[in-house]
Amino acid sequence: MDFAADIALFYSDFGQTATLTPAAGGAPVTGLAILDMPGAVILGGEQIVTDYSLQYPLATFPNIKRGDAIMVAGVAYTAREAAQLIGADGLEAVVPLAKA
Repeated sequence: MDFAADIALFYSDFGQTATLTPAAGGAPVTGLAILDMPGAVILGGEQIVTDYSLQYPLATFPNIKRGDAIMVAGVAYTAREAAQLIGADGLEAVVPLAKA
């Protein structure tokens, strides 16, 4: 089974365009991600989101660090801490955000 291809298909269906601008400098990177917002229900209804977070394929944004700027749907956010891997396959990550 090709998990990377499955994840790419998932994000092409449900993701939205996000642009990462590293705080340390470097060129912005754009890719597909899922923005979770306060009040959103995730993980099959097992959790209610209380903060902004961005879930994405690790291959899209491999090195999100605290303080990096992220733009989603015209709204500016800042990474509150470094991204964390999610899932056993290590293909996705999530980073908590604060509105900039």
